[in-house]
Amino acid sequence: MFKKRSFHFFRVLKNRKGFTLTEIFITLAILGIMTAIAIPSYIYWLPRHKLQTSARQIYDDLNLAKIQAVKDNANAYITFNTVNYTYFIYLDDQTINGTYEAGETIIRNNVTLENGVTITGTTFTANKVGFNNRGLSLGLPAAAPYQVRLSNPTGLLMGVDVNTAGGISIVTSTDGWAHWS
Repeated sequence: MFKKRSFHFFRVLKNRKGFTLTEIFITLAILGIMTAIAIPSYIYWLPRHKLQTSARQIYDDLNLAKIQAVKDNANAYITFNTVNYTYFIYLDDQTINGTYEAGETIIRNNVTLENGVTITGTTFTANKVGFNNRGLSLGLPAAAPYQVRLSNPTGLLMGVDVNTAGGISIVTSTDGWAHWS
């Protein structure tokens, strides 16, 4: 009745081997244009991302210290080293004097920030903030939130605030630490 026919274009494609030089050049030109557009965006994005990652890491570790203090019914502290841009978290469960001593429980030790991110300062007493067994911050006057200040080589500024009630938040500044949002 009906004769089966094979499609004609299968025969044409069967004999075609590889790509033409024109197709390769057009593909490479498109890839080159896309790369030229993407690289400046990536270069601008990377330092900001590293700063945001470091601020989020400090935020998470402050919450970890607060939760650990409540869980273990002890005081937990984070001590920041503004010289080599590290910090460590410990439970003040031996002498309960606010300073780290041998034998006290270390939650996280020698935590480093992303490359290029610096701790430009803290407004904590002795670069340390602590939480008691109810999650409230220790040793902070009720006047203002205290913060860790972070920056990167491009001049971006971020901070992590801790208020007297133990609330923690990430803030940014666009005018050199004068105003925060």
